[in-house]
Amino acid sequence: MQTICEYLAYDHQRCDDLFLKVEASIAQQDWHQAESDFQAFCQAWLGHIDSEERIVFPAMEKVTFNAGAPLAMLRLEHQRMRGLVARLDDAVRRHDPADFLLHAETLTILAQQHGLKEEEMLYPLLDRILSGKNVQHIVDALREAIDARGVAGGNLAPHSPAGSPHIPVAAQT
Repeated sequence: MQTICEYLAYDHQRCDDLFLKVEASIAQQDWHQAESDFQAFCQAWLGHIDSEERIVFPAMEKVTFNAGAPLAMLRLEHQRMRGLVARLDDAVRRHDPADFLLHAETLTILAQQHGLKEEEMLYPLLDRILSGKNVQHIVDALREAIDARGVAGGNLAPHSPAGSPHIPVAAQT
């Protein structure tokens, strides 16, 4: 059985890998490829945070009395990251590498901090609280929701690397 933490940490890494492709395309000034890569990244990343907000956060609120404030902060960070991704989209569309890099650096820092909160605290806590009762159901719901968006960049098979903490490079959760 795959845990919520394993699945979503793997998805964080998948989104990071997609973002690295965008950065590489921009570094090569291949704007056509950058636009394509950025759309794949956006689809994956937005699918990830949407699934967290529709599946993971409500599950946490159901089983934890004081989840409101921490989840409100995570939702606020999602909003901030959505704004940064919109700015990145604009920079890619305008073929502006300086503007892209400025916002990419800000997004990277915010995403790293955000991802650590999720991977080191939220996801493991939810796995522990549920203690196997609904974990697989939640992982299946996440997989279905993310796959339903037609996410590019590979599938999310249960062979995700477990045991090593991941620090998101670019955008996540």
